[in-house]
Amino acid sequence: MSDISFPWLRALPFRIALLWLVLATGAYAEAVSPSGDLHQITLRAVSLPSGQLAYQMVRHQIRSPDGATSDVTSRYAQGPTIPGPTLVMREGDRAEVTLEHGISGSSQPVSIHVHGVHYKNEDDGTLKILNRRVDSAAFPGKPYTYTWTAAPGTAGTWPYHDHAFGNPMLGSEDKGLFGTLIVNPADGKVNAMIDGKNVLVDLKDVKREFVLWMHETTFWGMEINHLANGKQFPLWTNPTLGARQGEKIRFHVLGMGTAFHTFHLHGHRWLTPGTTELIDTVNIGPLSRHAFVVEAGEGVGPGEWHYHCHVAQHMQSGMMGDFRVVP
Repeated sequence: MSDISFPWLRALPFRIALLWLVLATGAYAEAVSPSGDLHQITLRAVSLPSGQLAYQMVRHQIRSPDGATSDVTSRYAQGPTIPGPTLVMREGDRAEVTLEHGISGSSQPVSIHVHGVHYKNEDDGTLKILNRRVDSAAFPGKPYTYTWTAAPGTAGTWPYHDHAFGNPMLGSEDKGLFGTLIVNPADGKVNAMIDGKNVLVDLKDVKREFVLWMHETTFWGMEINHLANGKQFPLWTNPTLGARQGEKIRFHVLGMGTAFHTFHLHGHRWLTPGTTELIDTVNIGPLSRHAFVVEAGEGVGPGEWHYHCHVAQHMQSGMMGDFRVVP
């Protein structure tokens, strides 16, 4: 960074410095004209009795290009969850996400900063001290609406999190204000190794999706059950995951906090995205993400298949769970 004309920038933590540079130069992509559905979503940031914070789904309606509207709010848990609601879009879709401030006893702003998709600088979820334009956050009695575009090329599993509450630089993501955005490919297909063959799996054939966040020494989980019309079930900490033998299961593993992890699933192997390499272990750092599809019990049959972080200190702290495959 020796050629940077802002010497003071070198003293900032790398993540903050990089964010400042991107915002200062206007490098975030402007939203492009969508060709798919419009998702109208309202989330609320609230405090839990435990002292943690969480996002809660208030409303999610989907409007198709022909004007037909469907309400899918019932797919989500009724109360706040950690991780927050998993938002699912497809390449070409657009989302208008309104955040309400519901954190009791506080007047501090709260926000949503999303990764992966396109948006204007004003929708970045940071405060004016960083983006030099606007407080892109909700205040008590004053919601804030973000517009995201899942442009071609944004397919993937992405984190969203607070970037304002408590700490104007980092936010309160470590207290529970984080969730997942899944952008599915426009053709609805992903690669997987099934029966020893590298195939394209139609996402319509995926029965369940498990979202696992690795936060310090704990897994936080969410299930999307497509056998129940995409209903989401919060799994909370170090959960037991369940599937029937032969079902196609999609995992989404993400990192939160400051620790680095090694995710390992027993009895199953999967493709490194974009390659033909088979693996059963993957490194997960802060806000990194990894998604893959397996066939439950393929080659090993039913059983209690362990998953855990392979960092010894994390395992000793209980960072583990079971993937239960039943006949």
